[in-house]
Amino acid sequence: MRSCLVLLLIAVSACSQDNISKEQAFVLKTTKEIISNIDLLEPRISDHINNKDVNIKNEIFLRSWISTIKATQNFDNKIVVEIQEHQPVASLNGGRFLTQDGRIITPIDESKELKLISIYGSDSEVGELLSYARLLQNILNLKGDHLTSFKHMGSSFIEAHDNKDTKYSFTKGDFRVQLERLEQLILFELNSGKIDHNRYIDLRYKNAIAVSRKKMEKRI
Repeated sequence: MRSCLVLLLIAVSACSQDNISKEQAFVLKTTKEIISNIDLLEPRISDHINNKDVNIKNEIFLRSWISTIKATQNFDNKIVVEIQEHQPVASLNGGRFLTQDGRIITPIDESKELKLISIYGSDSEVGELLSYARLLQNILNLKGDHLTSFKHMGSSFIEAHDNKDTKYSFTKGDFRVQLERLEQLILFELNSGKIDHNRYIDLRYKNAIAVSRKKMEKRI
């Protein structure tokens, strides 16, 4: 991980009343490896620091991964720029992301590939859906799988997929009860050696679980 990156940015600053400008080296300081594309981030930081237009200064927070910027001048007259980025926890439709602090952002800059669960639902319910998804992920950890998508299909129907393309169907009102039944099923199948053969697991039935396998379908 890189903790300090040196960017040669052009800082236009008034040295005197005759508006003579000079170049200064910016040192970009981060606490962890960043998501943003450095080449695209460079001019944005320069615009933010040197432009007095509030709209331009705020643009970097609205359309990028950056959450905070702190610029200080050190003893040798260099500008040290310390940035913090939003930490995404889920991807949403429309190129948007849900952050760790519950914000929904739409970064337009190219960034590193992120392996995040995709949450589908209205903006008002994405936090609740993420909580449900995390509960399901705890169960899937038993068999070493991870969720790739979690979708509110409308009404009370929830559909989820894991990395092995197994589909899980739930009802929202009975989600926790159905999770307990899923856990029992997974523990049973771990002992039977058939854990990797499921195509879908439908838990919406009150007294049964519909399980589709590669060559057969049954209820248990």
